[in-house]
Amino acid sequence: MELVYRTGGNHVVVNPALLVIACDPRELEPVMDYTREERALLNSLRNFTFYTTCLRVSPRRAQDRVVILAPDIVESQTGLVQGYRNETAKQWGLPAANRAATNVVTIYQMVGINGESDPGTLAAQRKAFLDDPPSWWPFRPGQYEIVQVEENQNGEIHQAVNPLQTPYFNQFFSGALEAGAPWRWLDMQGANDTVYVHASTCFESVLHCWSYLNILLDAKPALLSAAKDSAIVVIGAGVSGLLFAQRFIDSGFTNITLLEKTNRFAGKTHSLQVPDQGVTSIAELGTCYLSPAYDEMVQALSEFTVGNKRVAVAHGTERGIVVGTPPNETVMAFGDYGLMVACQYLGFGWPCSKVEQDLAYAELLAAAAIYVALRWEIFGTVDGVMPVSKPVGDPYGVFSKSFAQYLDDNKMGALKGYLMYAYQVQGYGDLDKIPAYYGLVWVMPDMAQPLGESSGVTAWQKGWEDVWDQMVKKRNMNIKLNTSVVSIRR
Repeated sequence: MELVYRTGGNHVVVNPALLVIACDPRELEPVMDYTREERALLNSLRNFTFYTTCLRVSPRRAQDRVVILAPDIVESQTGLVQGYRNETAKQWGLPAANRAATNVVTIYQMVGINGESDPGTLAAQRKAFLDDPPSWWPFRPGQYEIVQVEENQNGEIHQAVNPLQTPYFNQFFSGALEAGAPWRWLDMQGANDTVYVHASTCFESVLHCWSYLNILLDAKPALLSAAKDSAIVVIGAGVSGLLFAQRFIDSGFTNITLLEKTNRFAGKTHSLQVPDQGVTSIAELGTCYLSPAYDEMVQALSEFTVGNKRVAVAHGTERGIVVGTPPNETVMAFGDYGLMVACQYLGFGWPCSKVEQDLAYAELLAAAAIYVALRWEIFGTVDGVMPVSKPVGDPYGVFSKSFAQYLDDNKMGALKGYLMYAYQVQGYGDLDKIPAYYGLVWVMPDMAQPLGESSGVTAWQKGWEDVWDQMVKKRNMNIKLNTSVVSIRR
């Protein structure tokens, strides 16, 4: 194999024994000799676009929510501002945020497949929102500042990215899923001395990248039995590239080089350290939350979380959901919203009586039990993320049906209000459009509980970037920044 890359104005030629694609593989199409099967998989991928901005704003009234999200705007995926997270309140609590003259917040915008993702258009939509915001925006109209801070990565200081525009959630369309695309990718891992570990192989989150690496090494143990001085080149020093390098370094491999096209590592992780109330608040523009499903991974990576700890984020009534249409919008607590949807599913009005609420809770518990049982039947596990082999056929329509249709057809429609928050408003697609398979991958049983008062959602006190900083430093990773791949011949 011959790989040529450019750095510092010079061309470098290397002959790796193993090539690891940890960037979006579609970015390499102009320079890499993909096989017909590889190209077929790449041509089946689609993605959303995420646009997040960290702002300094001025409260105009007392706040009772840390996070507010608008499901109807999320569903449209047209780049409109769909919600925010108050970083000051997340870090120091709502009372502190309400006492402060300014707050640090992160706002979200999402663009769907084939939507208008021009950064100028997204910036204009952001400005229109901030100058004339809806009633659920608790900050002063037109009074905001886009935060600019420096980022220190392993001793290298540069301007932090803000706003962040990034491709988000690579996914296969329904037909490609039915044809087994994720598992075809797993089967061909290692062919032509090439391995793919980018999120497009599995899902989007850190947890999925970490879990996929476990699946990959179980399926292809020969990867770890190669000579320990084998030259390995990893293209992309984002989360999946760093996790791969760490695992192989810990397995004794001594000749690993990571090539990164930007001036920073960590990929979609951008943990801005923002001066706030005389201290520092962490604003996560990309990688953000953890759930109980992350516990095993967190334990495995505990060496890289020294001095960092998981802190609660917006539990119970601190999570708000926007309902209604302008100018009559209201913000409901997440738990109340989920209960309302369940009551409506049963044909009750809202607000409903105590008796009807009890019936709705019973329906929710029954639906959660069905969800766990069916997920076990289809995936063969209650705690994994991606099944190691393709479910036979199209069980219960997990590939051909939308997530919403799958829920309705299997007596789980009452859960849709809670899953709107657990899935849709996280940016993973509209329940009515995304294949049910992706919903099952993301919403593991411990996330399907319907009571809603405590989701177990946490964040790192020092941000995800601190995890990757520690990993790079403690493993002395050889990362070459500002490089561009010129050609790859296998």
